[in-house]
Amino acid sequence: MSSRDSEKIGRLYLDEGERLERQIARRIGNRSIARDLVHDIFLRFCERAGELRGNPSAFMARSARNIAIDHLRREKLRSAHAATGCTQFAPGDPAFDALLARQSGDAVRNAIQNLPKTTRRLFLMNRVQGLTFQEIASICGMSERNVAKHMAKAVAHCARALEDVQSE
Repeated sequence: MSSRDSEKIGRLYLDEGERLERQIARRIGNRSIARDLVHDIFLRFCERAGELRGNPSAFMARSARNIAIDHLRREKLRSAHAATGCTQFAPGDPAFDALLARQSGDAVRNAIQNLPKTTRRLFLMNRVQGLTFQEIASICGMSERNVAKHMAKAVAHCARALEDVQSE
């Protein structure tokens, strides 16, 4: 990472860090943990900085929301396991993480299956085959804007399915 990139990330941290901390703390109820989670967000951002396009503030806000939800999900599971005395799976264990990943994967697969046929087809063309919106529009004889609308619908549907799993 160049010194210029480091400066940009440092400025972004100064501009956004406090707001993200408050946002996460409101969700999880703990300012100290929220501060740690903000550091995690910025570490992820640094790791992916070359891949990211668009608005970094929007990425950070979405990441803050997601990391807070993940934290609450882990805490809920940890509490449930503690209440039942179950020590077979614990947060951070590979088996526990595999179970969560499987549940999330199942939820997304079901969500994709429940999409309308055209939306599902376009979603799979983009996410599985790696085609761009422009390529999909050309193949399907529709506008890029229409492809984008279908994709937004599909992504929102999958996100809701993940939120349902995470809130269980």
